Amino acid sequence: MKGKFILVSALIAVLPVSMDAQKRKSNVKAKAKQTVVDKEFELRLEGMRAATQKVMFVDSVVVNKSKLLKSLNIPDESGSVTDYNSFFETTEQPNAVVYLNQLKNKCVFSKYADNGWGLYSSELIGGKWANTMPLEGLDMAGNDVDINWPFLLSDGTTLYFAAKGEESIGGYDIFMTRYDESTGAYLKPENIGMPFNSTSNDYFYVVDEFDGYGWFATDRNQPEGSVCIYSFILNNVRENYNQDAYTPEQLKQLSELHSISMTWTDESSRKHALEQLAEIAKRKHSVQKKNDFTFVINDKYTYTTLTDFKSADAAEKYARLNDILRQKAKLDNSMELARDAYPNAKPQQQEQYREQLLAAEKQSQRYETEIAVLTKEIRSIELKKLGN
Repeated sequence: MKGKFILVSALIAVLPVSMDAQKRKSNVKAKAKQTVVDKEFELRLEGMRAATQKVMFVDSVVVNKSKLLKSLNIPDESGSVTDYNSFFETTEQPNAVVYLNQLKNKCVFSKYADNGWGLYSSELIGGKWANTMPLEGLDMAGNDVDINWPFLLSDGTTLYFAAKGEESIGGYDIFMTRYDESTGAYLKPENIGMPFNSTSNDYFYVVDEFDGYGWFATDRNQPEGSVCIYSFILNNVRENYNQDAYTPEQLKQLSELHSISMTWTDESSRKHALEQLAEIAKRKHSVQKKNDFTFVINDKYTYTTLTDFKSADAAEKYARLNDILRQKAKLDNSMELARDAYPNAKPQQQEQYREQLLAAEKQSQRYETEIAVLTKEIRSIELKKLGN
């Protein structure tokens, strides 16, 4: 009996020490795991920083987050964004966002359901929003992923949105994907990287592809409840900063958008951009004319608004035609400027102008062919719908 008492006492004496040892061992493992996670995160940040996109930011404005949607001067040609409750006349989704396409017959919106945020689409049929479906293919790593703030390009396939989860480096990050018609789903979303994304929340990325400008919103370096809207010039081709031309500190500041003045290539370019952005804002807030355009169907019918079209297919093709007309006008204007600058340019610059003009003229001819084909198709489709 005495031997048993001694054995039990010894076990009791050893037990607390053993439990403390297990606890310390567990803490060491947790710290080691956290260290690995931190190192992986830092390596990821370094990789994204090294691939920072070279973008010229024109201006910025700080607004209350509740006024973000109304503060975006998106031209009507690029669609519109609004809050879910106003659009669907409800009170169920106070933080949801709706993107409406330029034809006003399709929308992409966010909605909170099943303990998470996701994106859905709907079509206008008979004056009512129908065929509401979740967007397929937006699968991202992790279980707790929230997706919000959608924006669809005029091509109807390229989608930007903000997502919060394992694939973001802050709260919300901006991602991009494209619709794959062969599968009926979107491709795996890609993080668009720095300087658009940060360790803070980066919400909205919207584009005016016709005028060549974009806007994005973030709460980095902002007080609670405020966001900063940055305007920038779209790049035709992605270009990253040359790491050899900048110090590590400069690259860090550029990746974090420390100061937009660091992105200005020259003051004249920024001044021109500011003037154009002012015109875009003026156009956005001006009273729309009754006649948006003039399109002759035949001697009997002349359309002046998209609602005049009886065929949805013809209306969509006209929207495409209008986009091409705008792109061609912009291209033709660029060619005129190049031709005017050519005589006074240096030989090397003249060679560059010559190559650019040749390429632009070929593209302009392709536009003309496409315009002729679309015009014929639109008239044919609409006349068939009219019964002529």
